[in-house]
Amino acid sequence: MKNALAAVVAALLALAAPSLAAYLEADTPAQVVGAPRDRWEPANPFTYAVRGLTVRDGCSYRGLTVFPLETDRVRDATNYVSLEEALDRGELVVTEKGSGSVPVLVARNVGDDSILLVAGEVLVGGKQNRVLRDDVLLEPGMSADLPVLCVERGRWQQSDETFSHRSPLAALSVRSEAQGEGDQAAVWESVSEYSMDLRVPTKTGDLHAVQDAPEVRAAIEEYAQKFGPCWRSETVGMVVARFGRIVGADVFCNQDVFRKHRECLLASYVIDCCAKRDSLKGGLESVVPDRREAEQFLRRALEADYEWHATPGAGRLLTLHGHDVRGSGLVSGDVLLHGCLFGREDVVILPRPSPPPMPPVPLRDLE
Repeated sequence: MKNALAAVVAALLALAAPSLAAYLEADTPAQVVGAPRDRWEPANPFTYAVRGLTVRDGCSYRGLTVFPLETDRVRDATNYVSLEEALDRGELVVTEKGSGSVPVLVARNVGDDSILLVAGEVLVGGKQNRVLRDDVLLEPGMSADLPVLCVERGRWQQSDETFSHRSPLAALSVRSEAQGEGDQAAVWESVSEYSMDLRVPTKTGDLHAVQDAPEVRAAIEEYAQKFGPCWRSETVGMVVARFGRIVGADVFCNQDVFRKHRECLLASYVIDCCAKRDSLKGGLESVVPDRREAEQFLRRALEADYEWHATPGAGRLLTLHGHDVRGSGLVSGDVLLHGCLFGREDVVILPRPSPPPMPPVPLRDLE
């Protein structure tokens, strides 16, 4: 019987080893390592980048928890110019296409450096404000048709001839709809919901007006100050939880590029968190997930199905769909420049119950 018991214990440990390995280091951050199955590791730059990530302990404030991500796999140290930098320097010109087309804008890189445009960024001006659907890399001298959706339903007339960047990234639901399979109606519905939930009415159903309201800007600044100590010089991304549930993640090719985008990314989650707060019950604002849940969320990307797509700029776009996760990544050469993941978007109303204990195995069954 002893031999049988030892054999069963050894078999159980062997089965558990892959899933427990990442958690045996106590408080030491673990790299995101998936189970050793070939189908879980498609050969692409997204999974390579995720496997090199280290998840740090989270920082929490009023319903949001942020887990900083670090990597030892910086394969592209290029300090790509951001949308905000490019527009401020006059190195990027964004205009309507012809007399105007809702789902397309034209962008021209008139500078000497490559510009990285991040999906979810809001472009203000033209005949109506838009949100960028996909990441786009514009090399010097390159022009491209940008895939966009409208985030200002009640206007179709010229305000400014060119577009500016005077708004944070779109709030989480709008960003998720724009980057996923959501259509124009779904984006307008999300904008309307944020307007109602945040009590910021607008004449034209304008997301920028909602996000630029004084009370919303004050909340963004409050959270930015609270999360300031969370960032380290090595940080290349973050996993974010809202009211205890992981809802998204972003990772960039290097620390400098992440640093340029982290405040507007955080603002996207802050706006969403503030809008959803009134719908909570049971004090979930204080529910904080642990680092293992952030690691598990990232591992879902390793199990996902991937597809390659052409982009209007340089590089290629990779999209993924998996269990409770979807996302996309912009790849240049064989390096992931920026990848984003979205989790389930429902708001948890009740705390998650603990799993029941395993029943004991009678000794006679081990003989």
